[in-house]
Amino acid sequence: MGISRDIKKMFASFASETDKAMDRYTSFRVGGPADLLVLPQTREEIIALVTTAQKAGLPVTVIGGGTNVLVTDKGIRGLVIVLTRLKGQIEQTSPGMNPEPKSPDPQTSNRVCLTALAGERLGSVCRHAGNLNLTGLEWAAGIPGTIGGAVMMNAGSFGSDMSQIVSEIEVLDLTTLKTAVLPASGLEFSYRKLVLENGIILKVRLGLVKTDTGTVTEEFYRNLKTKQSTQPVSQASAGCYFKNPPGFKSAGFLIEQAGMKNARCNDAMVSDLHANFIINQGNACASDILNLADQVKKSVYEKFGINLKEEVKTIGN
Repeated sequence: MGISRDIKKMFASFASETDKAMDRYTSFRVGGPADLLVLPQTREEIIALVTTAQKAGLPVTVIGGGTNVLVTDKGIRGLVIVLTRLKGQIEQTSPGMNPEPKSPDPQTSNRVCLTALAGERLGSVCRHAGNLNLTGLEWAAGIPGTIGGAVMMNAGSFGSDMSQIVSEIEVLDLTTLKTAVLPASGLEFSYRKLVLENGIILKVRLGLVKTDTGTVTEEFYRNLKTKQSTQPVSQASAGCYFKNPPGFKSAGFLIEQAGMKNARCNDAMVSDLHANFIINQGNACASDILNLADQVKKSVYEKFGINLKEEVKTIGN
């Protein structure tokens, strides 16, 4: 564990930090140290970082807003790139020539695209769309994290998800270190997942629909209010911990029926507001959360014969 003096010199120009605790970079507020951590602000800096990591023989881990991950107590070896500072102006453009995603409105003549860098907060993109009366993102109210992370996890709510509005993404290939624009027609989305091997999302282009009704912002805040009343959004968690099993009731329903609501492991607790949220009540560590998640899975399996699958990604040693 740790970074040699020579490798530190290689990253000296990147404002890098060594042995940096990851708890401040995840919504769970837990996580051991990253050997080397950098928060780049440009695509060029990301390319230079990955190039340098390859020369140094370091593995690379990329994190967005840290809202759907659990970093282990032993931390992460190698280079960690946190993308929350990869931001810029959210741009409004015409649809262009690329195949467009499924539209929430069949009147494609009203189609407008919004383009944002991957580190932009999803909430900021939602509010920007609302200010322009662009419909298609209202369902994302209350979902934390970055727009890039939302695409990688195919975030969804209220019956919609990112796959329905993504027009194209710009990606850095970690092998060739070349960027490429991938249209929606070439993307493989599934439930809470985008298949993207060995790449980093740099920019996202969304296909939305212009409306004159002026109700976009109203629906956004109505959805936000619903989220706030049914989910522990103000507490430290990573959102829904488990995927909803296909063909069954929601994971939250199964967990509650299995008697695991309010279950605890030290300061990790199954939320009493929504049973599919595991929350850090202040002093939990990653092992507490993992142990509690295992208890939940065991209880649900014993009662229903269903093996819950994690939606939250565990990373690190």
